[in-house]
Amino acid sequence: MEPGSDVVNEVSVTLPVAVATPLAYALVDRIATEHGVRVLAIKGPLLEKLGLRAHKISTDADILVEPARMTEFCGILSRYGWNDRDVRFSPSILEPHSRTLIHEKWPSDIDVHSYFPGFFGPADQVFDFLWESRIQVELANVQVSTASREANAVIALLHLLRNSPTAEEHQQYGELMSALRATNGREQALALSRLADVGRFRSILKRELMELGVTGTFEDVAPQELARWEINRQTGSEATTGSWLYAISVAGGKSKIKVFLRAIYPSNDELRKDPGMAGSDTSKLIAARLRRLARGLRTLPSAALSIFRNWGTR
Repeated sequence: MEPGSDVVNEVSVTLPVAVATPLAYALVDRIATEHGVRVLAIKGPLLEKLGLRAHKISTDADILVEPARMTEFCGILSRYGWNDRDVRFSPSILEPHSRTLIHEKWPSDIDVHSYFPGFFGPADQVFDFLWESRIQVELANVQVSTASREANAVIALLHLLRNSPTAEEHQQYGELMSALRATNGREQALALSRLADVGRFRSILKRELMELGVTGTFEDVAPQELARWEINRQTGSEATTGSWLYAISVAGGKSKIKVFLRAIYPSNDELRKDPGMAGSDTSKLIAARLRRLARGLRTLPSAALSIFRNWGTR
C-alpha cells in the first residue's frame, strides 16, 4: 500500500461510522505491518469481540504503539492523510500519552497511544509484555493484533476509573466486571497478576483484582504517582478546572501567573478551536467565555478540595 493509493484516499464521506471504525483499525494494522512498527488495537469493538461488553458503535479507533516509535508512526500515518486534530490547549494532570488523528474523508478518528494511563510501569516494558502476549482478532474481515483479553479488560477498567464516572460508565464498569467474573479462574487470575507486576496498577485496581482472585501485595504505586491519579480520578472527563489548578500548583515562580491568566482568559484563536466555534464572532466568543467561567466557578470547590487532599499530602 502506497501513500495516496485509492484504498486510503478515496473513502466516501458517507461511510457509516459503524463501518469506518473497524476499517480504521484494519488500516492501521496493515500500515504498521508494512512499515515494521509494532502496534496493538485496543478498546472499542475489541471489547465486544472478546466478550467484555455488548455491542456498541465506537467513533474512534484506539491504537497502542511501541513508545519509542510514537512520533515516527504518527508521521507515517500523516502521509496517508491522517493529521493531528487541532484542539484548544488544556494541561494534563497525567503525562501526555496520546494523539488524536483525523482524516478529511474518514468519519472516525484514530487515537494513537504511546502508553495507557494507569499503567505505572515503564512504558516500553509494558508494551513489550503486551506485545508478547498479543492475540489476533477479526475486524473488518481481517485479522488484527490486539492485547490479550485480560489486558484489554485492564485497559478498559483504567479508562473507566481515571475520571469521575458518568452513569453510562458505571453501567459499562458493571458489564465489564460481570464478564470477567463469568470467566474467572486460576488462569485468568495468573494472567492478571503477571500483567499487574509489569504494569504496576495493583494499587489502582486493588478492589477489582482481589475480587478476581489476584493475590500478593497491592502497594506498588509511589505516593506522588497515586496523588496525581486521584486528582485526575476526581475530575470529570469534560471538566478542565482540576487540570488548570494542578498546573498552577506545580508551576514555579512567575510561571504561576502566566498559567493562571491562560486558564481564565484563553485567546480568541484558542476558543475558536472548540467544537462548533470555528469562525465565531465577538458576541459568540463572549458568550463562550461566560459559559466557561460559570462552569469553572461551579467545579472550582471540588477541584480545589481534590488538589488539597491529594497533592498536599504527597
